[in-house]
Amino acid sequence: MSRTSEPAETSPREASEDGRLLGTRGDWWFTGGAPQGPLASLAPADLSCVTREGVMRYFNNIWVLQEALFAGLQGSEAFYRAPDHGLRHPLVFYYGHPAAFYANKLRLAGLLDGAVDTKFEELFEVGVDEMSWDEVNRPRADWPAVLDVHAYRSRVYRRVSEVIRRTDFAGESGQPVTADDPEWAVFMGIEHDRIHLETSSVLVRELPLRFVSAHPSWPAVAPYRSSAADPAQAPCIELRSVAEGTVVLGRPRDTRFYGWDNEFGHRSVVVPAFQASSQVVTNGQFLEFVQDGGYRQPRWWSGEGWKWRTFREARWPRFWVSSQNSRHLGEWRLRTLFSHEAMKWDWPVCVNYHEAKAFCAWRSDLDGVCYRLPTEAEYRRMRDAAGPAPAALGGGHAMREQGLNISLAYGSEGPVDAEPAGPAGFQGLSGNVWQWCEDTFQPLPGFRPHALYDDFSTPCFDGAHQMIMGGSFVSTGTMAADSARFHFRPHFLQHTGIRLVVSQGTSRPASGQMADSSKVQPSLPAAASPRYLSEAALAQYLMLHYDTDKDCWPAPIAPAVGFVQRISALLAGIAVREHVPLDRVLDAGCAVGGMAMELSRHAQEVVGVDTSALFIDAARLIAGEGQISYRRPLQGMRGAPATAVRPRTARADCVRFEVADAASFQPSLGTFDAVVASNVLCRVCDPVQLLATLQEYTRPSGLLLLATPWSWDEQFTEPRHWIGGTPDSDSSSALEQLLQPAFTLVHEGSETAVLWVHERRFECITPHITVWRRRP
Repeated sequence: MSRTSEPAETSPREASEDGRLLGTRGDWWFTGGAPQGPLASLAPADLSCVTREGVMRYFNNIWVLQEALFAGLQGSEAFYRAPDHGLRHPLVFYYGHPAAFYANKLRLAGLLDGAVDTKFEELFEVGVDEMSWDEVNRPRADWPAVLDVHAYRSRVYRRVSEVIRRTDFAGESGQPVTADDPEWAVFMGIEHDRIHLETSSVLVRELPLRFVSAHPSWPAVAPYRSSAADPAQAPCIELRSVAEGTVVLGRPRDTRFYGWDNEFGHRSVVVPAFQASSQVVTNGQFLEFVQDGGYRQPRWWSGEGWKWRTFREARWPRFWVSSQNSRHLGEWRLRTLFSHEAMKWDWPVCVNYHEAKAFCAWRSDLDGVCYRLPTEAEYRRMRDAAGPAPAALGGGHAMREQGLNISLAYGSEGPVDAEPAGPAGFQGLSGNVWQWCEDTFQPLPGFRPHALYDDFSTPCFDGAHQMIMGGSFVSTGTMAADSARFHFRPHFLQHTGIRLVVSQGTSRPASGQMADSSKVQPSLPAAASPRYLSEAALAQYLMLHYDTDKDCWPAPIAPAVGFVQRISALLAGIAVREHVPLDRVLDAGCAVGGMAMELSRHAQEVVGVDTSALFIDAARLIAGEGQISYRRPLQGMRGAPATAVRPRTARADCVRFEVADAASFQPSLGTFDAVVASNVLCRVCDPVQLLATLQEYTRPSGLLLLATPWSWDEQFTEPRHWIGGTPDSDSSSALEQLLQPAFTLVHEGSETAVLWVHERRFECITPHITVWRRRP
C-alpha cells in the first residue's frame, strides 16, 4: 500500500494505521527500545578509545531521539503532507532516509552483506537540495505506508546492531578509527542521522499545530522569565571589540572525533580588528524592524531577497504567529516544535539569510553604523577570544548544567543572555541558534572528499550556499563541535539567527568624498557573488587569464583575447616611463592569478588577494604545479578537457596568493610600488572604501591601475555607494574627483576583454583603464 502527499479517500487499513498514529505513541513505536525518561543527546564518541558498547550506546541514542521526534507527528497526514514551501519531501521520506543511509553506506564499506530492502534503499536514498525559492519539489504519488517504513526501520536497526556487535573498534583493536577504516562508515551513519534529526525538526516546526504533539520523552522547551513578555525588557544590542589576530580554519585528520570532509584542511587567516554584538538578535529587537515596515520596503533587501520575500508574501519571521495582523503585542505567539508559546521577546529570532541581511541594512540606517554578519574567520576569532569551548563535546544533560542550550539540553531555543558570558563578553557562541555568515561555503586547502560519500560537500561548493556557525539547541554529536562547518541556501530556514558585526572604525564617507582609509574599514566584505564562485566561472576566468591561443576563438572575438597580458604589459611600460621600480606589486581581486603571474616577470614580489577560496586554490595550484585541468563549456552539459598552464616566463617563486578582502587594509601585507584592481571596483559593496584601502596600500610615488567596465548592479553595490552612474554624474568624472587629491592621472584608455560562456556565446566588455601615480 502506498500514499500520495495529497488527501485521498481513506481505506480501512489506512484508517487503522491512522488510529495507531494518533495520541501518545506506546513502546511499540520505538524499534530500538523505548526511552526511559527525558531524552538528551550523548557526547560524541571518542574514536581513539571507544568500545563496541560505547558505539552501541551512541547509536541507540540517536535512534531513539529520531523516533521520539517522529512520535510527535499526529496521524498519517502529518507524514505525507508536503511542506507548504514545496522545497522538501514530506516527512515520511525523512523517517526512512537515515535508515536507508546506514544500509547503503555499511554495504559500500563491506560491513553489511546485501541490502536490507532494495526498493526502500533506492526510494529513500537521495533527498532534495532546493535550487531556488520558486522551484518547488513535485510530490511523489507512491510513498509507502508509515507502518511499512516503521517495519523497515526495525530491520535496519537489527542489522546495524549486528554490525556494531561484531566489529572491533578502538577499545578492542587498540587502534583509533580513522577515515580510511571501514568502521568509519558506522560513525558516518550516526552523524548523518544527527544532521537529519535537526533538519527534520525544522519541518516538524513548520507543520500546522494540529499535526503535532510532543512525546513525553522529548526535551522540554527552555525556561523563560516573566519579563520575556515585554519587548522593552529584551536585552539591548551591545558591541564587544575583538583585536586583530590570526585564526586557523580546519582541523587535522588525526583527531579523536568524527568529521565531515569539509572540516579537514588548513587555512591560516589574519582577521582585522572588529566589533560584534555580545548576543544574537532577539525577537524584541527584530520586532522594531517588522513594525517599521521592514518587510514592505525593498530598499533594505537584496534583489534576490526581495524577490523571495514577495514570492513568499513574508510579513514577519516564519515562526511568529499572529491571528490579528500583529496590531497588539499580546497577539504575537511563538511556534516551537510542538507548541505555540506566548512570544518570548528575549529569545533569538529565527530567520533566513535574506531576512538577516535586510535587518542588518535597516539597523545600519537606524544606528548610523555599518552592520553586517560575521565571516567564518571572525566567528572563529570570537570563539578563540571567548576561551576554550567544552560545550562542543558535551552531552545535553551536562550542557544544561553549564547553562548552555545545545545537544538537546532543551527542546527549543531560549533567552539569549542565559548562557554565562565568556572572558570577551560574548554569549550564545555555542548553541541556541545557528548564526548566518557572510561567507559562502568553500573547501579548505587540503580538502578531499570521502570515498563513501563523495558528494556530501562538493555539490555545495557552488557559491550559492551560505555558511552557518555555532550550532542550535537541537545540534547533537559532532554538529555541536567547534569544528563543524555547515551551510544552507540563503532562502532556507533552519534554527538560524543573527549576530551583528562592525568592521573596526566603520563610518560612512560623505557623498562624493574619498574616505580616510586610516579610519574606515569596509561595511561588508568585498565578496564575490555566487556567480564568481562556481565551477563554470572558474573555467571562464581560467580562460580569460591563461588562454592566449587565438585560434581557439572565433575570428571576430580573437583580438580581445589576452586582456590580462596586455594590462600587465601596460603597467610595466608605465612603470619604466615614470621611473617607478616594481619591487612589490599587489593584485587586488586577483581571481585565478593570471595577472599576478604576468607581473612576476617585472616585479621582485607579487601578492594576489581574492575573497574566493576556489579561485585562490586554483592560482596556488598553477603557481606550484604549473597547470590545472578544467572543462571548457561547449553546449549544455557538454564540455571539452582543457588545461590552464603557467606562463613560461613567469617566476612562480616570486608570487604568493592569499584569501583576503581587498577592501580591508591588512597591515601584515605591507605597502606596494604598484597596485592593480581589475574588474573589481563595480563588484564590491562600497567602492569608495575600496579606493581608500587601495590608496593606503600604494606607496608614495607608487602606481595604481584601475580597470573597470563601470557596470553597476544593485546585486553587488547599492546605488547609494555607486561612483557616478547616476543621471547627473558620470563614473569616470566621479572617479577623478575622488582620486585627484592624492593621485595624478598618468594614463587613460580602454581595453576589450572577452569571457567564454560556451562555444557560440561570449561576453565582451571594454573596461575603462586608468593609471594613477600617488603624490609623494
